[in-house]
Amino acid sequence: MAPRTFSLPRPNLRPIAVLAAVSLPATASAGNGVHPRTPVVWPADTPCMTVVDRTQSPMLSMSYTIPYEDTDVTEDEVADSRRHQFIAFCRDHSRQLPPPAWLSWKDVEVAAAKSLIDPMDLTDDDVFETSTEWKDCWYRITADEMRRPITFAEAMKPVAWDTTALPAGAYVVQGYTWEPIFNIFSPRPGVVHVVDDADVASVGPAAAVTTQEDYTFADDTFMIEGCFRAMPGSTMSGYWSLTGGPTLDWVPFVEAVPLEGESFALPFNPPNEAVQETIAFRVDLTDPMQRTFTAHGVHLLTVLPGSSNETGGCGSEASFIGESCDTEGTDTDATGPTTDAASTGAGGSSGEGSDDSATTEPRQDGSGGCTCDATGSVAASWAWLILLGARRRRHACESTRRVTPAAVAP
Repeated sequence: MAPRTFSLPRPNLRPIAVLAAVSLPATASAGNGVHPRTPVVWPADTPCMTVVDRTQSPMLSMSYTIPYEDTDVTEDEVADSRRHQFIAFCRDHSRQLPPPAWLSWKDVEVAAAKSLIDPMDLTDDDVFETSTEWKDCWYRITADEMRRPITFAEAMKPVAWDTTALPAGAYVVQGYTWEPIFNIFSPRPGVVHVVDDADVASVGPAAAVTTQEDYTFADDTFMIEGCFRAMPGSTMSGYWSLTGGPTLDWVPFVEAVPLEGESFALPFNPPNEAVQETIAFRVDLTDPMQRTFTAHGVHLLTVLPGSSNETGGCGSEASFIGESCDTEGTDTDATGPTTDAASTGAGGSSGEGSDDSATTEPRQDGSGGCTCDATGSVAASWAWLILLGARRRRHACESTRRVTPAAVAP
């Protein structure tokens, strides 16, 4: 008898903002309360490492797109709602611990004037301009008064970033959707290294994680890949943490691995306490001058019981969010980490730092499907995946509870 097979459904991700809205205990009654916020969509071929050499030019031109136009501002929204803006940060952050949702207290006051929020429900750390955690670490690429309407015409215009006034170093760029009270960020892939000298020793290191997979199996080795730019002799350490609490308790899984070239691949073997949990991971790049830059995972990682070998070929190359994978005619050498990377645990791959070809791109046309044997622990693994999907979605909603909207009389 042929083994039974099944395919995971492809969920609709747009309602995430809606879930975040309805999860709050007392949402404001603005017409956009449950409207999905429109993200900035960065190009899939965005380089992992972008170097801005200010001896040549301090300007960086960035492109982006939008999934659809979003201009139907309701009367009870702020006047300039549904706009895009661009911000640079001097460090990365875990997806488990999002940054503040507000840039300035002036923005809060504008939202309060529409009875969308009570400023007394916020603390200084809920607003970037008074946050101690982000002090001197965030920079507007576009000004508040220059926020862009979410139209195709505006999205066709490049974002011109003048880095002249910034300290040299590594920066993470994010798109910001201004639509109170649920303002959201859309991280740009990779990292931008702003330098004033071609000598890598003249500035601290830069690194970014490119691994897109967001689940793995307990018995498999999960490869964390990315790019870096640093002095010769630099090393990298990797850390993981359980999620769900107010803080992250980082535990090392590899320490002071020597690096070569411009890319890295660190092996992570999930410990027992990570199985059936969603975890965060990060990598710390340290140069010989003891300057360190931390890069966080693109997604949180769910660890399922068992091994991908039991799934009939559907392994951690497939995405947790349910994108289909094609198990026929796949060149595993092109999509998986090399044997050398798996055995050494560090860089030395021949790819350029900006080449993301080693990561697996999920199929976008819905064809193929991920067909797996529904037997024994495999079925249990997929069942746990579905349960964790619901749990992770709930955690994502809970992480947005930075504010308590003001109650609005009907």
